[in-house]
Amino acid sequence: MKERENRIISELEKERGIKEDLAHHRSRIAGSFQAVRRRSKTTTSPNAAVLRTGAVLFLVLLLMAYLTWGKVALYGFFLLIPLYIYLKFKK
Repeated sequence: MKERENRIISELEKERGIKEDLAHHRSRIAGSFQAVRRRSKTTTSPNAAVLRTGAVLFLVLLLMAYLTWGKVALYGFFLLIPLYIYLKFKK
């Protein structure tokens, strides 16, 4: 009788441990989803908007220069871009 009682108690303790373990994992998973949701809202930075605006402005200027001066404008832009990058990152 004692042996059966001890076995049942140990099984109940295991089940409680598993349930507590599952509850712990569920709370961690829910917390992870919430953390990702918070991070995804803050990923849009003003720098990205400025970069997109600059790229569009560059393409518009390149198109206008090409329509005005032809291939000479393209060659000039393609020569100035590496020069600008070199001067910007040279320290």
